[in-house]
Amino acid sequence: MKVSIYGLGSFGYAVLKHLDSKNDSKIDLHGYDRNIKLIKLLKIKRKHYFLHKSIKISNRVIIDSNVKSLLSNCDVLILAVPSNSLRVVLRKIKPHITNKLIIVNTAKALDYKTGKRLSEVVEEEMEKKSYDYAVVAGGTIAKDLFNQEPLGVDIACTNKKILPIVSNLFKKSNLFVYESDDLVGVEYASAMKNIISILTGIIKGMKFSFGSETHFITRCSYEIEKIIVNELGGRRKTFGAKSQCWTNDLWMSSLGNTRNKEFGVLLGKKIPVSEAITIMNSLGKTVEGINTLKALNNIPELKKYPLTNFLHNFIILKSSSLDELKEIIFNDKY
Repeated sequence: MKVSIYGLGSFGYAVLKHLDSKNDSKIDLHGYDRNIKLIKLLKIKRKHYFLHKSIKISNRVIIDSNVKSLLSNCDVLILAVPSNSLRVVLRKIKPHITNKLIIVNTAKALDYKTGKRLSEVVEEEMEKKSYDYAVVAGGTIAKDLFNQEPLGVDIACTNKKILPIVSNLFKKSNLFVYESDDLVGVEYASAMKNIISILTGIIKGMKFSFGSETHFITRCSYEIEKIIVNELGGRRKTFGAKSQCWTNDLWMSSLGNTRNKEFGVLLGKKIPVSEAITIMNSLGKTVEGINTLKALNNIPELKKYPLTNFLHNFIILKSSSLDELKEIIFNDKY
């Protein structure tokens, strides 16, 4: 089975090393990145030039110089590219597909222009008969995966025959894999946890306690779960305590030092939204939760969900204030 990884940035390179370390003779492992300097170094030195520079990949990994060779006779294509690059990448690979692919996406976001799920973007750009689609989601930080820490992910696909293939590909003693056929729920859950992370940052920036942070993680996650299940077509089973795409990723994103939370802290300190975005951009940090909030434009019943509605009005419409958040915070009728 030929497995190709498109994108050898932080997470893509961690996935490459993860699959390389399995030393599975049944896998023909390939990697590609548009960064020519990186490709040359990986071919010659077997090392990344800015990630884990002291550790080599094995000689069994083939580093391709172009998309055509990466896709030639490929069985599984793992996309490790930012969500805002997905359409461009799909248009590059489409002419070079030689047989039916399993496309595995690792991005945990919604389309930055339309708010659509990334599986819907793939469906728009690709011929339906040319691929099956799966998504990997969970509380996995690239560095932890690279260092073989014990972690967990959900793998979701509507084609149940594909699930064990992708599951077995990623499964290893340090990586626990759980299968799901709720593609809609998993995609929305893994993206919308970013909204909760922003809110947690706001609460912290307003100098409320850690207990307040966890309280509002709980309150907002209850809202988001209802939105996904009642308004967007996800299944309630996806939001159980053992869920990797939801519970695991939610706590990691909301309690860790994430970009979404960092953005929220700036807002909680009364820095205007536009200025906070400029600050994050100057640091080279994309705040995925902003695009996720834009996707809520199409939910007519959003007012039923006070915290989520506040975040949408505050960040996207700029029609709300922190004073209104305080009213929600201290509303015991919630």
